[in-house]
Amino acid sequence: MAAKELNYAESIKRLDEILEDIDQSRVPIDVLAERVLEAAVLLKRCKSLLTETEAKVRDVLQGLEKDFGDGEDE
Repeated sequence: MAAKELNYAESIKRLDEILEDIDQSRVPIDVLAERVLEAAVLLKRCKSLLTETEAKVRDVLQGLEKDFGDGEDE
């Protein structure tokens, strides 16, 4: 499955698997670069998902503030 198809939790799980395999020396040297590249792609995916989520939450909070005010007038 391509990294762009994974959600955040799946991406983190795969990253954990890769790191564990590398840490335990279970990655043959022939595929080490491939795993490191995969980890980099997953990290970029996670960052992108976090940035998107942050923007969506900020938009919702700004909308609520417009609808309900900041509570200082009460």
